[in-house]
Amino acid sequence: MISSHYEQIAEKFWSLPQKPGEEDNRDRLFMDDQILHAHLEREIESRLKGVKTILDAGGGTGRFSIWLAKMGYQVTHLDLSLPMLERAKSNAKAAGIEGRIAFVHGKLTDLSAYGDNSFDLVISLDAPVSYTWPKHHEVIQELIRIAGIAIVLCVSNRLGGFPGCFNPLRKVPFLLDENDPDSAMQWYVWEKANAENWEPNFAAADHLLTKGMYDDPERTLEEMKNGGTPWPVTYLFRPEEIQEHFQAANLQDIRLAGPGALARTLPGDILRKLLYTEAYREPFLERCYRFDSEPSVCGMGYTSLVVSGGKWKEVPDTP
Repeated sequence: MISSHYEQIAEKFWSLPQKPGEEDNRDRLFMDDQILHAHLEREIESRLKGVKTILDAGGGTGRFSIWLAKMGYQVTHLDLSLPMLERAKSNAKAAGIEGRIAFVHGKLTDLSAYGDNSFDLVISLDAPVSYTWPKHHEVIQELIRIAGIAIVLCVSNRLGGFPGCFNPLRKVPFLLDENDPDSAMQWYVWEKANAENWEPNFAAADHLLTKGMYDDPERTLEEMKNGGTPWPVTYLFRPEEIQEHFQAANLQDIRLAGPGALARTLPGDILRKLLYTEAYREPFLERCYRFDSEPSVCGMGYTSLVVSGGKWKEVPDTP
């Protein structure tokens, strides 16, 4: 099937040798990742009532599964990439909670092993659902199906990504130390150094806004067939589009947010002061969470759209 070829692209990309290290270092390197991380922790905490079991679908190197296991939850960590899983296992061992997480090599596009309501809480963060095109709608339905109490999803944000089509320096205000040798940092430093050669691609921008994709999937597939390792085919959602999935499943208390909507309005030096002055950091992150959760701005989150919902109007107390 054609869709399996796109899964192979994603698996190959996220299994590159440098990817686990880049994933581990995101919060150290980029301020927007710190803000997204803090937002997701707050959103997950708001959905923990009655929860004992959690599926982290596309858990990467364990940024959230390890945090939740430390709090005593029974966590299943599923990921497409074996190198990511190996790093997650190593991180869990270092944290002393390796026995409290079940690690599974698997695909978001095949959750048939799990019955309805298999996990109290399902989380899928940092946009793995967006890399499952053309099955992205089915994947959302499946994740909702296996969630018993609540679900928290993070997907790529179409309206938030659109301004980047006209800004070659889009990540620059969020860089912490341009001298850091990490490969992810150096990629953005290279982009900054070559910004003067950048020219807008209006056709590509229109394609993103109307189709929700940066590039033609066939061209990406051809690049892989020719031996390359392209960025996986990515589908970017509109807020109302993913909200409709949650409404169709009769989820309750549906909340949308665009982490980074406030932070992207600030210059890098001001953002650095807010995040690295102890007295300012938590008050600022709390206000980011509140502002970025406003319905009128959620589409303008930096790169991510967060949606959560519950299967109960009021979660029953745990016996």
